[in-house]
Order: sequence, then structure tokens, then C-alpha cells
Amino acid sequence: MIRFGTIAAAWCAVLLLAACESSGPAEKEDFDTGGSAGVFCLCEGNMNAGNASLSYYDPAARTVQNEVFYRANGAKLGDVAQSIFLREGRVFIPMDNSGVIWAIDADTFRVEGKLEAASSQHPDENNHIVAPRYIHFLSDTKAYVTDLFSPYITVFDPRTCKITGAIHTGQAPSTGSYNSTEQMAQYDKWVFVNCWSYSNKILVIDSEQDKVVHEIELRSIQPNSLVVDRNGKLWALTDGGYAGSEYGQTEPCLYRIDAATWRVEQEFVFEKEEYPSELCINGAGDVLYFINDGICKMSVTAAHAPVRPLIPNERRHQIYGLAVDPTSGEIYVGDAIDFEQPGVVYRYRDTGQSAELVDSFGVGMLPSAFAFK
Repeated sequence: MIRFGTIAAAWCAVLLLAACESSGPAEKEDFDTGGSAGVFCLCEGNMNAGNASLSYYDPAARTVQNEVFYRANGAKLGDVAQSIFLREGRVFIPMDNSGVIWAIDADTFRVEGKLEAASSQHPDENNHIVAPRYIHFLSDTKAYVTDLFSPYITVFDPRTCKITGAIHTGQAPSTGSYNSTEQMAQYDKWVFVNCWSYSNKILVIDSEQDKVVHEIELRSIQPNSLVVDRNGKLWALTDGGYAGSEYGQTEPCLYRIDAATWRVEQEFVFEKEEYPSELCINGAGDVLYFINDGICKMSVTAAHAPVRPLIPNERRHQIYGLAVDPTSGEIYVGDAIDFEQPGVVYRYRDTGQSAELVDSFGVGMLPSAFAFK
């Protein structure tokens, strides 16, 4: 079986990154990837440390460039990089704790636009952004962005980075905390939004009206990720909360929901001690992957949840990020190590019943999300 191994080259890259970070600011560098295929690795960074970063990996050459945002722009990415998305030659990065969404050129890494929360210095009654989380693109001129603390989903134009509207979610705080809006997935005109923190709801938005029209309630709490498969089924993964929480704890579950009727069709139940997360789907839309200690794989037609992982976590790594290249089908796994030092990314090839380690490389703090160019 394949293990989470640490390759010497990866550790050398990690040590080199740490040395570079302590050497002070550098002049702006010029990059041009020429439209070639590549992988953006977003490193979340530690809360309030301002050490989020962006790496760029060339899978053909097996080379990585770290801190490309900082090196291209002469400024740090910010505090807590939440997610990353590619659209029409641009990379969009919501920065949770900085209240900013960056738009950068996918080839040069230079900033082309910015959308940020209103402030006392720049008040805007139409700006409801507080802590942006995820983006869903409906067209080249329209996108949604969810929020950790705001009871609104913001509508904006990705070309101009200007706010064009807002959707009230109805998730006002009842016990001192908002039920945050998180990931989004679309089927037909319906956009599904999971409410993660202390909630059991998936919102259904009519994207033609920009309005919440329904709420799907799950038995298990805290849906953390969701995808739509090739058969028109919505899959939602919950973590069930945690022991001792004042909001309670349930068994984590994986749900299959009919995206047309919004009816829950099947519930796959995990043990309370498990903490599944980061549900992903391959490019063909027929295979699911998620973190549950190791990396699990599951067909969308499976009658049961997997009993053993595709990639076991025998070395007890801190698996923090997961993504599947929609073209190659290769699996990228982010390892936060101990949350105090730069992380490592592992690249795997799915061989059916197991996975083959292709490469590994050092990146920044807490590698959590990926985007494929």
C-alpha cells in the first residue's frame, strides 16, 4: 500500500522556503507561464499571522515556485487564504480574515482586481462582505461569494470586481453565531449552499432571481463540502460537530440528494469519532474522494461507504487539503505537518484499488486548496 512518505527533495524545498521568508522583502519578479498547464496550491496560513501564500507547480517539469503572489506583487497575500478558483484566465482568492478577494492573472500572478469588505474609512451600505469564503461563477459577468459571518451572499461581476447585488440567506444569529455559508454547487438554475457552522441546512438559491427559495435539512449537522455528480445528484458531507459542543454532536454523514427534487435519497453514516471532510469529485463526475484520516474513494453508484482508504495515513500526517485534477485525475493532498512549519503537497495517481505516489514538494503554511490551469 502507498504511504504518506516524506521525500528528501520536498524537505529541501521546505527549508529553502523558510530561508527565503526570513530574508526580507524582494523586488517584484516577472513571471509568465505562457498558458501552460499548472497547479495553484493555496496555503491558508495561521490565523492572525498574515502568512498565507500561493505556490505554483508545473506537473510536467515537477518544479514548484513558492510565494508567487508576494514575488510578483511585492505584497503579502494576507491573513487566512480560504479558497481558490480559476475563471477566464484569472485566479480568484478569497481571504477570510483579511476581508479581501484578490483577482490575479493566471500566467503572470500580477493583481488585476480586488474586492474588499467595507470599512469605516470606506463605508458602503451595499457591501455586506465580512469574511469571504467561496466563489461560484454563474457566468463571466456574475458570481456569488459566501461568507463566514455575514447573513448575505454577495453577487459581483468577476470582470470588474464590483458588487452588483446581495442575497439575504435568512441565517441570522440565534445563539450568538451566524450559520455560515460555505461551498456552492449548481444543478440547472439551482445553486446549493451548505451552512457549516452549527447548522444542518443546505440552502437552495434560484440563480435567476438571486433568492433563497428552499432549505434542505439534514439529520447530521455541519455540512462542510458538497458536489454535484454526472447523474444530477447532490452529494453533501457533514462532520457532525464535536464532543462537548453546546450545539450538540451527531454522527458524520455523506448524503446523496436528488438535485432536481431536493429529496434526500441516501445517508451513509460514519462513526462519531471520525471527521470526514473535503469532498471532491473527478472530472468525469462519477467518483468521489474525501478525507477521513486517509483519502477515501467512492463511486457515485456505490451502495456503501468505503471500508478502507485508497491512500492510508499510516504516517499520521496532518492531511489538510485535497483536490483532484479534472483532466489527469491525479490526486493532490496537502499536509500541514504540525501547523507550525511549511507544509508538503503529495501528488498521487489513482491506479484503481490503490494509489501511486508520483511526486511531493514543499510549499507554505497549511496547504489547503488547489486550482488547475
